Amino acid sequence: MPKWAFRATSRSGQPVNPITKAPTDEITVHSEDDLNRRLAVAENDPRDLEVEIRRLAD
Repeated sequence: MPKWAFRATSRSGQPVNPITKAPTDEITVHSEDDLNRRLAVAENDPRDLEVEIRRLAD
């Protein structure tokens, strides 16, 4: 099953990581459905997110 590294960075500098309050956070996504859901949410996020996706080894 493919996995992806999903990195979101706030162009406005607002916190994305809820623990460190950093403007960038990266997680591993384990399903295509979850990846698509996260992309849809990021598109409408008020923090003006820049998203980078990297496919990881299967």
